[in-house]
Amino acid sequence: MSFEIAMAESFPLELGRAPKKVRHAYTNLVMPMLREKPQHDGAPHTKRLEGYRGLWRFRVSDDYRLVYRVEPSTRLVTLLMLGPRGSIYDRLGATDGMAPGPRIVSQAEHLLEREPNAAEIGEAEVALGNEAPEPSLDLDRPLPLLLTTETLAAMGVKEEHFGALVTAKTEGELIALCGALPEDVLRRVLDGLWPRPIEQIVEQPVRLAVEPGDIEVAADGAKSLDSFLLNLDTEQQAFLDRFRRPDAQGPWLVKGGPGSGKSTLAVYCIRALLERHAEPHLLPAPPLRVLLTTYTNALVNASRHIAEQLLAHLESSSVVIKTVDAIARQHLPESWGLREAVHGRELDQFGARALRECREKSREFSFDPRDLDFLLEEVRLVLVGRGLRPAEEYLAEDRSGRGRGLSAQQRRDVYEFAERLTGTLKSQEKCLFEERVAAAASAAKPAYDYVFIDEAQDLTPVALRLCVGLGKSPSRVFIAADTNQSIYGNGLSWARVGADLHFAGKARILRRNYRTTTEIWRGTRQIATGEPLDQETLDIETVYRGPWPILSRCSSKRVMGDRLNRFLFDALRDERLAPSCAAVLCRTKRDIEDVLAVVDPRLKPYYAEGRTLDLGRPGVRVMTMHAAKGLQFPVVAVAKVEDGLVPHPAGGGIDESEHRAKELRLFLVACTRAMRHLLVLTTARSPSPFLAGITDDLWLIEDL
Repeated sequence: MSFEIAMAESFPLELGRAPKKVRHAYTNLVMPMLREKPQHDGAPHTKRLEGYRGLWRFRVSDDYRLVYRVEPSTRLVTLLMLGPRGSIYDRLGATDGMAPGPRIVSQAEHLLEREPNAAEIGEAEVALGNEAPEPSLDLDRPLPLLLTTETLAAMGVKEEHFGALVTAKTEGELIALCGALPEDVLRRVLDGLWPRPIEQIVEQPVRLAVEPGDIEVAADGAKSLDSFLLNLDTEQQAFLDRFRRPDAQGPWLVKGGPGSGKSTLAVYCIRALLERHAEPHLLPAPPLRVLLTTYTNALVNASRHIAEQLLAHLESSSVVIKTVDAIARQHLPESWGLREAVHGRELDQFGARALRECREKSREFSFDPRDLDFLLEEVRLVLVGRGLRPAEEYLAEDRSGRGRGLSAQQRRDVYEFAERLTGTLKSQEKCLFEERVAAAASAAKPAYDYVFIDEAQDLTPVALRLCVGLGKSPSRVFIAADTNQSIYGNGLSWARVGADLHFAGKARILRRNYRTTTEIWRGTRQIATGEPLDQETLDIETVYRGPWPILSRCSSKRVMGDRLNRFLFDALRDERLAPSCAAVLCRTKRDIEDVLAVVDPRLKPYYAEGRTLDLGRPGVRVMTMHAAKGLQFPVVAVAKVEDGLVPHPAGGGIDESEHRAKELRLFLVACTRAMRHLLVLTTARSPSPFLAGITDDLWLIEDL
């Protein structure tokens, strides 16, 4: 049985830089041997790297070496590095005797076959201390290699991009080409100038090659990394296998913390269903209709991006990816006409009018203008969002978790307020968003063979009911959720979704985090210490390692801007990434304006609004915490984490403890968007209370 071939994400770049004779040897010698005998120690070309865990090297030519990892239990070979002999051993951190050197012993013990003892680590740290530290980014410093037509061709850059690149003489000038070049070209040059060490390469996601030749196509820039399957772990693979069976029956519930792969796994499951449906031995059948839905436009855009790559070779036109709002509009009864859903300030104005009318009608009315925000939220998320009509249903409803108890009379008054509010809206050809969803749920007819619902914790029960109702069978519904990422306070209850949804034996908790490094996850967990969160999705295993998260307490806006730019430039160069791989997250749109004013223009910063989010646009994204929900970036800065902003002040009548818990979940969502580098910016004068528990054993704390 042959070994399967996989690769670290940077490997195609390294193969693309190799000379033609090395590429020829890779195709005709390396691949056949690695597929059959990757662990043939003592053979002319292969050798196990002593002291390294599972690492081997292949002598491709006299002066070129390939480093790969072998996992015998899963029969998987992962291609890691390819380059000139001297460069490869430097990047391996090996000594002259080819054993792991001080850098590996001190900073990457997870790469070692044997755990070093305290004395060995101490000696390695002393040796490292005698070496000159790598300088941080200096935008005026000359590039380590002059970019000429010859060097660019050697990096695998196409001739059409030579003209722009040869003008870049410094690090700053190269970064300034962001937007003038395709992102993959800039990344190819960055990786060529600063090849990654083994510690960074093994922290990259592993991509499977369906055909070994696909890697060469990617090396030439003709195939994107997203079109390669991610290597799923045994837990994810076991769940995916359920969808490959002819009798695949759910419903299925997947829970997991940030970075556990819930959203990606959903697309993989859709792929498995489409592949099984297309098997030639099956009788001809109509195309399989699949619905994938979630809460925000940003999440839909991200899901479409993944689906475009993974489903490209399939009949994927029958896969519909939409927000719940778009689905509701599509399935509204004709009687609703063009009624528009109101939000924000307009909703506040209608709410104030309804409250005023209630108080004018009865002096005993239980609420006053200070309670307006609470009343609107109660109507939207509980009364309408749970489909509680008539009043008796609301009077009997269990409101546990809402944070503010209500007497029977107060509930009657809430219902009276709701009747006046919705009646006034209807007279103006307007409605609540939740009303529109509820109406669509009542009118929905089964239209899809399978329904996939992502980020379900932020959908109301009537929204879930709408999505489930569009499916032909409740046994073909997939739901992914994590209550610790609930940032809209909807009061989700599985029992309200539908009596036919029984998850017993078909639920799975994903317990590995493939997004956030161990260091960032530990630091973020510290913020949540002692808070009432779901421990099932907090107590998970992290896979990758990286630098510590940073908390910078700045003395002025100028200092904060300088620190933000230095962080972005350093982290992007450290990861050999283009600026589009970085995001700055803020609590409000007003904060975004302040951040855009200080980010270095060479990074091409722009406001990334959730409804129009373009994942292919170059430049650093500056966006709200809400808009970043469900997304991930190698480099993340969370800006203006200050008292009075994070948490944002509660609205009138909103329970303070519940509001604080929701704001904390939002802040945790923001921090866990970071994959490799995280910076939290606050002021020395008024830091957010959420930062009070941070300590220097898990964070790098700066006072600037």
